[in-house]
Amino acid sequence: MNKIQRRQTIVAIATVLALVGMSLKTGLARATHVDPIFVPGNAVCPAGTIELKVEPVADGTYSDGTLTVTIDVRDTPDGQVFDFTANIGIDAVVVKGGPDSNLYLYDPEVTSDTGLHAPVNPSNNQFFGLSHISFCYDIEPPTNTPTDTPTNTPTDTPTNTPTDTPTNTPTDTPTNTPTNTPTNTPTNTPTNTPTPIPFEGCTPGYWKQSQHFDSWVPTGYSPNQTLESVFDVPDSFGLDNVTLLQALSFNGGSGTSGAVRILLRAAVAALLNSAHPDLDYPRTTADVIADVNAALASNDRSTMLSLAAALDADNNLGCPLNGNGASTTQGVPAAPQSGASQESNPLVAFFRSLWDALATWLAPPTGATSGE
Repeated sequence: MNKIQRRQTIVAIATVLALVGMSLKTGLARATHVDPIFVPGNAVCPAGTIELKVEPVADGTYSDGTLTVTIDVRDTPDGQVFDFTANIGIDAVVVKGGPDSNLYLYDPEVTSDTGLHAPVNPSNNQFFGLSHISFCYDIEPPTNTPTDTPTNTPTDTPTNTPTDTPTNTPTDTPTNTPTNTPTNTPTNTPTNTPTPIPFEGCTPGYWKQSQHFDSWVPTGYSPNQTLESVFDVPDSFGLDNVTLLQALSFNGGSGTSGAVRILLRAAVAALLNSAHPDLDYPRTTADVIADVNAALASNDRSTMLSLAAALDADNNLGCPLNGNGASTTQGVPAAPQSGASQESNPLVAFFRSLWDALATWLAPPTGATSGE
């Protein structure tokens, strides 16, 4: 293979890998339920819906008296994203950032979603910062159910005409008197089938808001309590003096240290959910602590991210505390932060290995001359 052919082969392979990388990037930049629709300029709520506008965008609970929404904003390697939970169904969400908008349409309506973001900034290939968010909803009209009213129909009743019947003279005949034998009739005992109770869980964004600190009190834990007082955090990570409240704002990162922060963010929320007497959380406090300690002791990034994803799904089951609405079970569990998803994606690892192998094969052999 001469130098020109080798250069053409490298260019072709690089082009294919770039296209695959773009498709992977697009796949990662989507919300849990729907893909965003790019809208130039300021998008507006669809006709027939009511708008609840949040500006500026920050963690918190917002309401117009009918719709109540809790927002959890977080940073990822791709840029700023947010999660939300609502007390009624949402038809659409408009996310404005930079000069344009992303429109998320939901059919059917949803009460929660994760990973929503503004359009991508072409200058750095990251999401624009969040300028404002519009939640669009409608109020379903009541349905009138007709009631069937029975009609009385008169019925002809025949009249009995007496007939002369001869009278028989009875003859004394001995009569056998039967003995009544009691029959045991079984009694049907109804079986009570218990109705399953839907599980509940509040997000890290809920627990870290100061107006929700009153929800910490029944759990027996305090915002200023250290991580080490609850979990067995290895000293090598340098997190012994970090408080539970500070851990709720961890952003994650690469390597095992990043995985530890992603896990502890979900773990603190799971700890508070399991300890609150008014939440039907699917895990006990003892189970949460034991599972987190085991994952930390493994010092394995994949093990920690796997547990973080499971805890994060339980933390998004619906939060009924502080007037945040009835529990709503999410149909799709929230994924861990996108940085963890990229690093654990087997397709990305495959193409990286393929590229390394091809680069080695195409490299000129040791001692090759320029005229090869």
